[in-house]
Amino acid sequence: MFPTATIVFREIIEVALVIGIVLASTRGLPGRFNLVLAGLGLGVLGSVIIAFFTEKISQAIDGIGQEVFNASVMFIAVGFLSWTVIWMKTHGRELAQNLKAVGQDVMVGNKSVYVLVGVIALATFREGAEIVLFTYGMAASGAFSITEIVTGGMIGAVGGTVIGLMLYLGLLKTAQKHLFAITSWMLIVLTAGMAAQGASFLIAAGIIPELYPQVWDTSAILSGGGFLGETLKVLVGYTPRPTGMELAFYGFVLLVVGGAYKLIGTTSQQTRTTPLAAE
Repeated sequence: MFPTATIVFREIIEVALVIGIVLASTRGLPGRFNLVLAGLGLGVLGSVIIAFFTEKISQAIDGIGQEVFNASVMFIAVGFLSWTVIWMKTHGRELAQNLKAVGQDVMVGNKSVYVLVGVIALATFREGAEIVLFTYGMAASGAFSITEIVTGGMIGAVGGTVIGLMLYLGLLKTAQKHLFAITSWMLIVLTAGMAAQGASFLIAAGIIPELYPQVWDTSAILSGGGFLGETLKVLVGYTPRPTGMELAFYGFVLLVVGGAYKLIGTTSQQTRTTPLAAE
């Protein structure tokens, strides 16, 4: 439940920020809320289509390379999430400025109002696709039931919407830097865990070796089958008996993505809500 809530929370905030910037820069534009709703609807529809075909593909190859498919979903999700964390830290300010410029161009008539629909639809689709891939990976891992995944998603969606609204209203202006730093590191650790799970699928399929069958055994301290163990499995990639290859994948992603995030200049920290505060 908690891993789903975490990822959905972060992705909903991403969408909420885009919507907030668009709304702030188009104040006075007739029908702007309808345009926002249209963009949201298109983005959600695209995400649903992704979810539909993901499940269809999974059913089509059931029993024939299922582990390979599950691993592929995991690694695609790792790529998406890693790109999001690093790209948003590097280009957060630029994105906010561009979105505000688009809104102002629409206001003065230099661009069609449907550009706003496209901007919001693409943002919603991108974040929605990441949620779909992540939740499918969770379901494939067998760590949580569908009910727990849906419940966590609902909690994350509500929390993300509330925080996004508060950021739009300027109520969390002083805390936004810490908010995005904390959630970014949570996503980095989460992606490292997903990479390790992807490796375990490939090991089960016989595609890659274990390197070392069992590096350690902490099952006596924390079982991987209990609620806490299953939660940590998805959240940070915990397994009581990790293989050498799983640890290699985990360490590689954590080192590369975490290192890249850390090395990026502090001047590029998340400042996406700055244009909102200026309104």
